[in-house]
Amino acid sequence: MKIETYQNLKQRLTHQKVRFFSDRPDKKPQALIVILPKNLSQTITHKCLLDALGDHLKSSLTDEDFDIEQKIVSIEFVPLTCILDSYQIANEFIVDCDCQQTKQEFLDQTLKIQLKKQTISIELHSYDEHMRKEYERFLKSEKYRELIKNHERAVKRN
Repeated sequence: MKIETYQNLKQRLTHQKVRFFSDRPDKKPQALIVILPKNLSQTITHKCLLDALGDHLKSSLTDEDFDIEQKIVSIEFVPLTCILDSYQIANEFIVDCDCQQTKQEFLDQTLKIQLKKQTISIELHSYDEHMRKEYERFLKSEKYRELIKNHERAVKRN
């Protein structure tokens, strides 16, 4: 490997923030990922998100008689800015829905959240698809790390 290629690869890996996986992520076919905007100045709470999800469902479902807490099984906050020690990474919520149909209702449109004087638009993504991409990024970065280690060992031997 050329020294400049090695240095570029090492620098890229050093600055890259990648989630660590000890194993392949578990599948959650009824879950969504809510990726918050980076450097969001206002806090989005679990209650705020639940209310926005409820409003979203009310506008898209014809059955007005539903309980949002039956449609949304759980909401979990994932503080990626803390986990990856970077403000360049967006925090996330994992939203578990009661069924595939509910999940699909959310994937079809952008979620709007009203915070004080501003409205924030947030796209919802399939949890399984998002985590698959994150896992692939992790595997790719691990392969590059191994390549760098092997190169450093080879240089030391010579």
